[in-house]
Amino acid sequence: MDWAALLAGVLGLVTAVAGYMCIRLGRSLTDERRRREDLVQGIVMRAEGAEIRDHSPAASALPGVEVGASLFDVFSAALIDGREEALVALDILVDRGLPMRLLVSDQSGSPWELVGQPRGGEIVITMHDASLMLTELRKSQRRISAREKVLEEGLFERRAMSALLGSGAAIAWQRGGDGSVAWSAGSVASRAGQVIATQATGLINAREAQPAPDDTGVVRSRLEILPMGEVEPLPLQVLEVPDGDGSSIGIATDATVAAQAERTLGRFVQTMTETFAHLTAGLAIFDRNQKLVLFNPAFAQLLQLDPAWLANRPSLRDAIDALRENQRIPETGDYHGWRRRLLGLFENTERADLDEIWHLADGTNIKVLARPHPHGSLAFVFDDISDRIRLEQRYRQSIDLQEVTLNRLQEGLAVFGTDGRLRILNASFTRIFGIDAGLIQAGMHVQEVVRLVSGLTVETDLWDRVTAAITAEETRAPWDGRLTLGSNRVLRLRAAPLPGGDTMVVVADVTDSERFADALSERNSALESAEEMRTAVLDQISHRLRTPLNTIFGFGQLLNDPRFGSLTERQREYAAGILEASGQLLDTIDEVTDLASLQPGDAADTMREPTLDETVELARSLMEKRAGEAGVTLRTELGGGDVHVACDIGTLRQIAFNMAAGAVQRAEPGSVVRLITAPPIGNTVTISAYEIAREGGEVAEGGALEAVPKGTTPIGRETASSLELTLRMVEANGGSFEYGPAGGAEPRLMLATAELPLAIEDVEIEIEAMPAPRALPH
Repeated sequence: MDWAALLAGVLGLVTAVAGYMCIRLGRSLTDERRRREDLVQGIVMRAEGAEIRDHSPAASALPGVEVGASLFDVFSAALIDGREEALVALDILVDRGLPMRLLVSDQSGSPWELVGQPRGGEIVITMHDASLMLTELRKSQRRISAREKVLEEGLFERRAMSALLGSGAAIAWQRGGDGSVAWSAGSVASRAGQVIATQATGLINAREAQPAPDDTGVVRSRLEILPMGEVEPLPLQVLEVPDGDGSSIGIATDATVAAQAERTLGRFVQTMTETFAHLTAGLAIFDRNQKLVLFNPAFAQLLQLDPAWLANRPSLRDAIDALRENQRIPETGDYHGWRRRLLGLFENTERADLDEIWHLADGTNIKVLARPHPHGSLAFVFDDISDRIRLEQRYRQSIDLQEVTLNRLQEGLAVFGTDGRLRILNASFTRIFGIDAGLIQAGMHVQEVVRLVSGLTVETDLWDRVTAAITAEETRAPWDGRLTLGSNRVLRLRAAPLPGGDTMVVVADVTDSERFADALSERNSALESAEEMRTAVLDQISHRLRTPLNTIFGFGQLLNDPRFGSLTERQREYAAGILEASGQLLDTIDEVTDLASLQPGDAADTMREPTLDETVELARSLMEKRAGEAGVTLRTELGGGDVHVACDIGTLRQIAFNMAAGAVQRAEPGSVVRLITAPPIGNTVTISAYEIAREGGEVAEGGALEAVPKGTTPIGRETASSLELTLRMVEANGGSFEYGPAGGAEPRLMLATAELPLAIEDVEIEIEAMPAPRALPH
């Protein structure tokens, strides 16, 4: 085929068509202009020189058109596009008489054909509407351009096909309705060798099973040809499209890159599958057709799906339905809408972004992520976060518990981080300082907090030390200090470092403790003063009473001594009375001194409250000297155990001492006085104090009643006072006191019973004393 002759013929045809169209267009424009002039008179102006002498009615629409006006002024005011050209042409028409023809536009943008020519001694200016002329001209130009483009595209297609087939990049052919190759050309060359058109078409025709076309009728297939003298096959991508009447046009290109990409993709998929098999999170990738192309074992295990069923590449819709059957989706009232939302992710996979948590019926919580995958695919990740959620719940519960615990503390607590900012604050901190809780918030710097609270305290230097401790400007060691609020409340402040660099500041209101300590200090001082006064009084008693008493007693003995002279019977009675009175007074002074010595107690009293047995034993030790001087044996038999009486310890000591002293004072020389405490019976405890003696002064150790001699011993005034004092002390402490003979027997066995409440429950104290009168004196 002569391509040059064919091209020359085509160009000639195009030129002929273009000339014919131009002639037709010119004729159409002329006919249209004449028609327009016939229908519309148009704008006509006649002028001498450049001055208007007459004009048509339509010319009045132009600004400044009137008889006597200048055409230059009218053109300048009425025209926009082409105004300069129109003024130059008008100037030439006026001076030289040369006609003018221009295409201009007015102020509204409407196109006009401006024609000016001399006629006789005048100038005639005519303006016609050029809209229709321009429209037809543009249509003709577009038709000509379209035809030229078609011719050029056909020429370019031939050139491109010729260059493509001659470059070794493609093979093209045409097959008839019977499948025979009517025409073929080109070749494919690569590193694997070169394949010519006849080899490709021959192998294509020799295939036993021809591939089926797709919905559009296009047949796509892959073909591998072994080039001459080569050992590696060359893959070709074959594409055949129908050309009518059963014929088709085909093209084959080098598919080496695509084949390598497929092999690489296969190896990548295999690698990814092996890699994802060890992941605990489930992974599933669906392609652009919503078909499952990749999944790992965790996906099948977590969502309870059959791996064999997943290997058949189910669609996303089928997978969702299977999850519904296995109850592996969250409960929803609109299942179809929920499924439609997931399937809608494929409408725009590049912007697909799914991040939600599925709360399943069995308590499992699965975090589901959907992210774009290349080539319109979507990757779904399923992660079981049940343990993580439980840990977060426990952490939140611990945080809430910590917050509640800190807010229940009476002490104010604040924790500052290494950056000096507040991390933890309880409610007591702001309550102690009496400020609004909203003024101090987490994240505030220590300087801001100090600025708020330092103005409320008398001391300010401690706050500077707090700031230095938190900002690490001072050695990190615990320290405390004392603060005073303006309301006279006393605070104890303590700063202590915490692990990790944090610092804890604790503030406690110790106003009551300080006041109690001050009160104790004052009481201690008062007690010390009282002790000094008591000691001074005892010294005075000992010095001012014992000294003259000893003198009186000494002179009495001298008077009663025959060696210093004989006395009359009456004088001897007076001397005996002096000695007896001096002895009684000396005993009274000793008793008062012993009672006074009971008040302070011993060192053990300051540590704990003594028991009932210890109190009775103390009374015995105090009365042992006096009992020895009176010839009375004083013994204790303690069986009360660790029992504490509810009354004051000093009062209990006084009661026990009074009972022991009364028994010793009433007992005859040679008698035995026993102080016995028995184990509590119910809510009572018994203390017995009595003396036992035989006729002739022999002691009955068994304490039998028949061994007690008959008769009574007179009661003195001191004994009556002691019993009266004991009665009042017992009744004042909620108890009762009785005194009298035991069981109505004649022997001198007298009982004194005092009932006092225990420290927790009531206790009965029975005190038995003998001998004693049958009735209390009044």
